Amino acid sequence: MANCMVAALSLVGAITPDGTNDMTRAVQVRAKSGETLELAEGEYHFYADRARRMEVYVSNHDQPVPRKVQLPLCGVENFTLRGLGKGARLVFHGESTGILLMDAKAVRLENLALDWAEPPIGEARYEGMDKDGKPELAWRVHGCDGETANAWMLWDGETRSIKPDTGDDFEWSQATAGDIISMRAWSRPSPAICLYRAQDVKLDQVTVHSAHGMGLLAQRSGDIEWSGGGVYPREGCFCSTQADATHFSNCRGKILVKGARFEGMMDDAINVHSTCLRIEETQEGKRIKCRYMHPQAIGFEVFGPGEKLRFIRSRTLENGPETTVREVDRLDERTVVLTLADEVPAGLGVGDAVENADYQPEVEFTGNTVKNNRARAALFTTPGKVTVRDNTFDHVSGSAILLAGDASNWFESGACTEVEIAGNRFLDCLTSRYQFCHAVITSAPSVPDLAGQQTPYHGHIAVTGNVFACPGAKLWDGISVSRLEWHDNREGER
Repeated sequence: MANCMVAALSLVGAITPDGTNDMTRAVQVRAKSGETLELAEGEYHFYADRARRMEVYVSNHDQPVPRKVQLPLCGVENFTLRGLGKGARLVFHGESTGILLMDAKAVRLENLALDWAEPPIGEARYEGMDKDGKPELAWRVHGCDGETANAWMLWDGETRSIKPDTGDDFEWSQATAGDIISMRAWSRPSPAICLYRAQDVKLDQVTVHSAHGMGLLAQRSGDIEWSGGGVYPREGCFCSTQADATHFSNCRGKILVKGARFEGMMDDAINVHSTCLRIEETQEGKRIKCRYMHPQAIGFEVFGPGEKLRFIRSRTLENGPETTVREVDRLDERTVVLTLADEVPAGLGVGDAVENADYQPEVEFTGNTVKNNRARAALFTTPGKVTVRDNTFDHVSGSAILLAGDASNWFESGACTEVEIAGNRFLDCLTSRYQFCHAVITSAPSVPDLAGQQTPYHGHIAVTGNVFACPGAKLWDGISVSRLEWHDNREGER
């Protein structure tokens, strides 16, 4: 422990690891605005009992508030955390958020790997049936076990892909000796990395090997770049994160994800959307009382004074007029009263929804590899231009690309206006069935009254110059799209 204290108090040079001793304070005390904090090559350990307890609500996760945060980097500007040599490996013990960048600006995370000593997903090798007809399992990773698991998946022991039609459940007759059984609960308490009110953040050669929630969750943030690295299992494992690899909720500016590898996660490689709130009551003085509807998306601010609000007609999912928010009165973690610059337009009111028209980014997802993961690869619900180019989608068990949107279930909104899907390879996708996954590329906004919709939810979708090697799978299925452009695509072999 003495060496750890020396590292913590030293104010010059790179921090060096100290065996398995806790390095929380050693890093926290050196993280200052306007500086570069370097970590010597090696393994750094962090323990949840040393984490800070913070009242932070995180979008699309469970809400264990106060939340345990291992490295809260709050209020930093022009700050870099960099691993030297072959990189710094940050190993976390116990459920927590690894890194939180909150109220931060111009931050760089470089050459880092994040992992949990005890991953939340259990993995066992199937040995066959015993003489009593019961499966014999050889444990590899002691995460979630068979008694607490909500979802069991079957992985091919040789190809490392999820076996077809094994989704979140399977029959033992589908298993072959040597296959891997993964077991997980539905819980998703904490992401590995969280950005909250963070602007101009770049992750360069950052890798997340496991997490109790998502790899990266960004909310109320803007201009984010992830280059290289990615989210994929550590050596010897099949599974990575408990949920999405990257998730951008209520962000603005540009989201750029390029040259990264995403593998083994239990949900999407990337999901970009807004959070819309339901109008519960209209009040005098141009005020509306609104509610956060999904329990995993509460507590964080969707609106701020001076920002633009867009109405959404919940029955037809059509965009209504826009106005400006004058005041925000937070009643509790699920209820806010908004004072508007204008009266609520005629024909809109209780039961309809509102979204922030300013926090809706453009997205560029290029040169990435997404493979061997549950559910979808890429999900976009944003009016900023979306570019999906030169990626490989390999054994994505659901739809490779989904354009969604709703104001009735997840309350994830942001109608797409311009989507370019070009130069990608789609290999053996859509082998299992998940929510909204009707084809390799799917447009499936949830529209309660589709027949009454006058204006399609999504705009122009261009699918050009792609290669599809997905035998037996439907390539396109979509509703509520104003214009689909599909040309120069070809079906081929792997």
